[in-house]
Amino acid sequence: MLNIKTIKNVLVTDESKDGFCFRSSCSQSLSQKKLASEMSDWNSSFTEADYLGMLSVMETIVIKYLAKGYSVELPFGTLRANATGTCANIQDGFVLGTGNHTLGFLFNANEATIAKVKANLEYRQIPPDLTGEAKLYRITTLNDDASESANLSVSKGKTLRLHGRNLTFDIKDENQGVFLENESGVTRLSVYNRRGTNVVDSPVPSELPAGSYNVSIVTKPGNTYFTANIDSVITVA
Repeated sequence: MLNIKTIKNVLVTDESKDGFCFRSSCSQSLSQKKLASEMSDWNSSFTEADYLGMLSVMETIVIKYLAKGYSVELPFGTLRANATGTCANIQDGFVLGTGNHTLGFLFNANEATIAKVKANLEYRQIPPDLTGEAKLYRITTLNDDASESANLSVSKGKTLRLHGRNLTFDIKDENQGVFLENESGVTRLSVYNRRGTNVVDSPVPSELPAGSYNVSIVTKPGNTYFTANIDSVITVA
């Protein structure tokens, strides 16, 4: 099922234009093993193991030609690698992994696939988020050169960076802020290097005992407190 949610379009500032947009997410996923199982049910002499082998061969060949810079045609569309990034001068070259030079992938469904999915699409509208409700999307740590790291095993004093939406809070209200919690209790962070709407930076307190901690942020945009949680766990050495 495709879950569709209506959210505020922060890019629109003109009140005469539509101020909301749709965002969607999938409620389920089809694993490679399940895909092979579904294929074997189609009155074929091939077994699930046969299909898994075929998919493995296809994976190897597709990756090989994507790495060569090919646009690869599949039964339901085309897939290709896509380089993005910026540079200061027209003579500068693209160097993967340098600065914001990154590699992504683009998939374009073919017309037959688009028509069939449109004709059979299963979707539902889910309730929108309350205005101003905080959301946590990602936690990183900051290296000495201010670059971000996905390593959440940290030492005391290391800066945590929280990425999200509507993260603004009143630091004078002890019920608001960033909280670290484990079985020993809850610690409210009191020192912040950055407190923005989408990004919050805070160092790990020197007095925090070693251990693993869940992270949450509490805000109060109106009369109600909101708590935003995230699955990521940080480990303090």
